[in-house]
Amino acid sequence: MSSGKKLKIEFKMVQQHIIHISPEFSLLEGESHFKRIRSEKISNVLIDCSAVSIWPSSACAFLADFIKRLNHRNIKWSLNSIPEDTLKTINFMLYRKPAATHLIKKDEIPVVDDTLSWVVTSWHNIVSTVKLLEDITFWTLLGPFFKHGFRYSRTLFEISERGMRSLGIVALVAGIMGLILAIQAAAQLQNFGATIYIANLVGMAIVRELGPLLAALLTAGRSGSAITAELGSMVASEEMDALRAMGVSVTKYIVVPKFVALFVALPCLTIFADVIGITGGYLFSTIQLGIPSSHYIDQTIQAISANDVMIGLIKSIADAIIIASIAVHQGLNTSGGAEGIGRSTTKSVVHSIIFIAIAHLFFTILFYFTGHTLKFNV
Repeated sequence: MSSGKKLKIEFKMVQQHIIHISPEFSLLEGESHFKRIRSEKISNVLIDCSAVSIWPSSACAFLADFIKRLNHRNIKWSLNSIPEDTLKTINFMLYRKPAATHLIKKDEIPVVDDTLSWVVTSWHNIVSTVKLLEDITFWTLLGPFFKHGFRYSRTLFEISERGMRSLGIVALVAGIMGLILAIQAAAQLQNFGATIYIANLVGMAIVRELGPLLAALLTAGRSGSAITAELGSMVASEEMDALRAMGVSVTKYIVVPKFVALFVALPCLTIFADVIGITGGYLFSTIQLGIPSSHYIDQTIQAISANDVMIGLIKSIADAIIIASIAVHQGLNTSGGAEGIGRSTTKSVVHSIIFIAIAHLFFTILFYFTGHTLKFNV
């Protein structure tokens, strides 16, 4: 198509209400035909693009605007014979993201296509996350040996932000959970005169499972979402592109301090949750049930070994890697402005919770079957 020609859309209002797009176009003519569509209350339109071989950005913008007007009036529309690249451009103008279209395709099987798309997207996410972890590992382990390779001050700030500021909510939830466990255990053990074993149940449950799990879930909801939103905002405002243009490593400058902060803070929060949860059970047992403090403490010490504490810490370290990886990956892959930031934040929290549950199940099964042989020399 020569540069002197204008794109023309001819509206042939036949029974199928087909719109043929040809290589010449007049905006006034297009507007008049849209008024005709509106006046005749047409509810279904087929846009045939087979006659156009070259799509300038102005033509894409017009077609996107025309489709928006159809959507605004709830008019069904379909596109036919449009190049894939042009379709992506129009989708971006319409939705600011790859979106489902009404492109007519032969022999299309939606279920199969959706499944294949999900598999490809999942594989792409796994590969990009592995590459991200590789880059993070490099700058975390070798960064301190390079000049300005590791941001100590920023890392300390992130540890304070992700760790110290989470102590309140962790203490509240862990204390409540300790009380709940003690109350539930007392309801059963009192029937057998074995209330002293509340210390065993609360201690083991908190240290091996609930302490790491509660700390991880709260961290995913508080810190993971905050990291994703922060990185997503930087992507949306093109700050990441500016850093890359200046030759600054985004991983080293932005990501590593947050990753290291979670790696350090979450095990500490787990130990803190263990102490507060056990304290909650202790307060109920000594105040309400009258169990002597010394007896409860001795029973707890006998029930919990260093091996149990190490198992909880291993889970917390795995949780930290999961939360940081997912939060950073979702943040760096944000698209679509404010709506995209909200979508990435939601995915970050939901995916983190799912993978935390899977990781805890894996470690629980592992330690169950190796419980008699797996020992930590502490």
